[in-house]
Amino acid sequence: MTKLHYLNIIFLLLFSYQFSFGCTIFTSSSSDAVFAGNNEDMCSTNTMIHIIPPSENKYGRILWGFAYDENYQGGMNEYGLFFDGAGLPHIKMPTRSLPEYDGAFVMEGVLENCKTVEEAIAYLKNYNLSFLAYCHILIADSTGDAAIMEWGNGKVNFVRKGDKSYLIATNVNQSVLNNYSSKYSRFAIASKILKEQPPSLQTFEQVLSHTRQEGKYCTVYSNICDLKSVKMYLYNFHDFSINKEFDLKEEFKKGEQKRMIRSYFSPSFTENNFRMRYDCFSSHAETPNKKVTFKILCEKIVPSDTIILRGSAAELGRWNKEGVQLDKVSDNLYTIDVEMKENALFDFELVLNDRNYFPFKKDGNRLREIDVEIKSDTTIVVNVFDWKKLE
Repeated sequence: MTKLHYLNIIFLLLFSYQFSFGCTIFTSSSSDAVFAGNNEDMCSTNTMIHIIPPSENKYGRILWGFAYDENYQGGMNEYGLFFDGAGLPHIKMPTRSLPEYDGAFVMEGVLENCKTVEEAIAYLKNYNLSFLAYCHILIADSTGDAAIMEWGNGKVNFVRKGDKSYLIATNVNQSVLNNYSSKYSRFAIASKILKEQPPSLQTFEQVLSHTRQEGKYCTVYSNICDLKSVKMYLYNFHDFSINKEFDLKEEFKKGEQKRMIRSYFSPSFTENNFRMRYDCFSSHAETPNKKVTFKILCEKIVPSDTIILRGSAAELGRWNKEGVQLDKVSDNLYTIDVEMKENALFDFELVLNDRNYFPFKKDGNRLREIDVEIKSDTTIVVNVFDWKKLE
C-alpha cells in the first residue's frame, strides 16, 4: 500500500473531529446465512466499482473505492471472502523486517489468492503491513469466520468474534481501547441490532441506515455482501430505498467492468447538491485535471470592464465574493481558462464589480446559475444579451 490519499484524509478528519464520523464495517453469521456490510463515510462521491473476472492464476473479485486512488477500500471474491478497512488515529509501528507487498495493495492480493480468513491471515503474515499505523481491516468468509487485523501493543493482532455471532469495526482500535462502549456510538448501535436479529439483507440494511453519516463527511456508498451466495447489494449516498444487486457469477460473464457508483442509480438531488458544495475530491492529486474554457459573449457593451465568475467549485472560490475575474478580449468577449478535476459538478453565475447589474438573456429573463459536469476538456459558452439594474 504505497499511497494512502483517502486514508490520510480520513486520519486528519478523525484527529480533528474525535470520531464524529467514519466507516462502519460489520459481519454476522448463523447456521444458514453469512453477511458482511459497510458504510463508507467520506467527503467525496468520486466512487467506483471494479469487477474483475477469474483468470488462470487469480480468483474473480468485485472491488469498491475511490476513482484514481490506487488502493480499493474493500472487496469480495468468488469464494465469498470479504474485506473492508476503516481509518484509525495514527499509532506508532516499528520497522519490521518483512517485505512490502509487490502490488497496489496487499488486500487485493488476498482476494486474488485466498478463499478463507485463515488463508488470508497466513498470506498477510508474509508482508510488512505498515498501513496498519493508520487503519484496521475486517476480513470475513462464507463459513462465518471473521477477524479484524490491526496493530496494537507492539504486534499485529487479529481480533476474533469469540462467543458472539458478529464482529464490528468502526474507527476504534480494539486492541488498544477494548473497553470502548459509548451507548451512542455506531459500534453500540450496530451491536444491539446484530445481537438481537439474525443476519439477513433486511437486518443489514437496518444497521447501515442507523449508522449512516450525514453532513459534510457523510456516507457516500454502502454495500451488503451475501458471502454464501456471493452477491453484493450496492447503495448510493445513504439512500437505502433502492439497491443494485451484483451476482458475481453472472457479472463475471460480462468481462471486466469499471464504473462510477452513481452511474448505477438515478440522479439524486441530495448527492448532486453535496457534489457541488462539499465534495473534497479536488484535493486528490491523482484525479486528472481538465481544461475548462469559459467564454462570455456579450451582445451589448458591458457597463463595467470587469466580469466576475463565481461558483460552487473550489477553483471558483466556493461562492466567495471575489470569485475569478475573466480576461477582457474585446467589448463583446470575456474569457478565462480554469483547470478543474474530472467528474467535477458545479454551478456558477456571472456578476459585475457593480453588483447592481445582472445579466439577462435575449428572451428578457435573467440569466441565473448554470450547472456543469466536467467529463473532458470543455468550452462553456454563455451568451449575455444585456446587463440591467434591478429596481
